[in-house]
Amino acid sequence: MVANLHLRDYVRLNMEYNIRTFNSHDIERIRGFLDLATDSKKGERYKSLVRLKNDLAYADIVLPEEMPGNVVTMNSRIRIDNASSKGTEEITLVFPQEADYNQGKVSLLAPLGAALLGCRQGDTVTYIAPGGEVMVKIMEILYQPEANGDFTA
Repeated sequence: MVANLHLRDYVRLNMEYNIRTFNSHDIERIRGFLDLATDSKKGERYKSLVRLKNDLAYADIVLPEEMPGNVVTMNSRIRIDNASSKGTEEITLVFPQEADYNQGKVSLLAPLGAALLGCRQGDTVTYIAPGGEVMVKIMEILYQPEANGDFTA
């Protein structure tokens, strides 16, 4: 009973404070990209990367096989609702070298990618785009590597 209470409190705190969850397999690679991208750059354009970098300090780091299926991880394909303009769209969150806007592959270093990584299905996130602040809701996780037994994606 006490263990369940602690787990319930932990889940509530994660949701209340928007603590992000990251795959321990990817975390060092993500930190490396963020360190390079934020090393000497300042300003609004990099605000989302600095926020992601800061969120890593308070993140919940889990083994790939323990990753909840409702968390956006690297190589996850998700459906988002962009209330600001586009309606719904499907995107895949990828490392920078795999990014391809025409194929819906969004880099974790793009403002949208940095805002989504580690968040959960149902969350609404905001990020700064060239046209101003944008709000999107994570409607559905269509594919998450960890949930499908792919721990190396």
